[in-house]
Amino acid sequence: MKLLRLSIVIFVFLNILSCASNQSPRDISNYSVPVDNFSKTVELLVANEAFLEDEILKINAQNPSVQRILISADDLLTQEKFLQANSELERAYRITKQDGALYLRLAHLRYKQGLFQESESFASKGLLLSNISSWERLLLNVYLKN
Repeated sequence: MKLLRLSIVIFVFLNILSCASNQSPRDISNYSVPVDNFSKTVELLVANEAFLEDEILKINAQNPSVQRILISADDLLTQEKFLQANSELERAYRITKQDGALYLRLAHLRYKQGLFQESESFASKGLLLSNISSWERLLLNVYLKN
């Protein structure tokens, strides 16, 4: 019985060791990153409001009920019905205050309304969230620069 346990432990140990030895270390110099394309995209975000809006509308909410509200607000925003879009976004804000997509929409709406301080405020609040993606973080930073 002890021999069987010992052989199982040795087998598991060897299996783990062989799996670990098959992994090759990642060398980041092997990856090519098109930095020029990325910097052009960032410049477009700052310079082209329509491009910025398109990128924001692609960001989905984490909560399905909030996502449905954002879709409705997006339709109103593209129709330039800012007051109705604001009502929808405030309804989503009452549901959750932990969604980067919501803060992006609120910051963008305030920017379109000419309320630049409020836009910056929503962007700052969105940046405090820990669960946002790098792209959301970059988009929120655009509103801090305006």
